[in-house]
Amino acid sequence: MKFQFDRKQTIISIVVVAAFVLTFFIPNFYAYVVFGKEHFNALPEYYKILLCHGTTLMLCFLVSFCLAFFSFKNMFEMLGLQKGLGIAFLLALLAALPLLLGMQYLHGFNMDASFADVWVHGIHPGYYEEILYRGFFIGVLVRYAKWPVLIPLVLSSLLFAMGHLYQANNITESVVVFCTAFGVGTGFYLFYKYTNWNLWFPLFLHSFMDTATSISNYEGNITMSLQDNIFRGATIILAIYISYRMYKKEKLKNISMNEEINIT
Repeated sequence: MKFQFDRKQTIISIVVVAAFVLTFFIPNFYAYVVFGKEHFNALPEYYKILLCHGTTLMLCFLVSFCLAFFSFKNMFEMLGLQKGLGIAFLLALLAALPLLLGMQYLHGFNMDASFADVWVHGIHPGYYEEILYRGFFIGVLVRYAKWPVLIPLVLSSLLFAMGHLYQANNITESVVVFCTAFGVGTGFYLFYKYTNWNLWFPLFLHSFMDTATSISNYEGNITMSLQDNIFRGATIILAIYISYRMYKKEKLKNISMNEEINIT
């Protein structure tokens, strides 16, 4: 496979890949340079997540801001965050309702869950992982550096899946968790692409789906049981339908605009 990039696409590729790789060394920077390993390990988990992931997102936004020639409007466009926040929130909530309600029905509401727990395990992973993996890495490389989608998609999904292996207790579980997480990562990319590069929809959907488990008494991993997956499957089907409708609406809009241009 032969790739031909112009100068702009080459610069975007180098900068985005370098920044993406750098994000995985941010915890080491804080552990060995800023705090010291023992002090860093002693910090509360939510504080370490806020610090490391906050720095990661700041780096993504900073790099995107520079690549967008210091335009906030173009930066948000580059990351898929420029429009549709409100409608994406409502549609993602609608799609996630089966899982949100189903997890409470099957496992009961977790009365002991603190806001910090819900934020760390529910709300936060959605916006962090979608901005880093789908909006920044895949989105910028595919949309602006003109990479064939397979390379960044496979790389990001592999890393996304590896980041969930802590949920497994043995080799068999590791394989199942890895394959499930890889599929989830690929699915959220498809939601991003087929909602016309609106990152808000997969971002909110991801957060709602994780929140469904964090506010219940569910104690399993990402694979879930058969009963759990019935409700998750209903959510995925709804999300696919919503994505398809958004895609068709945008396609018809583009056709109409092209016809108007041709008439004039």
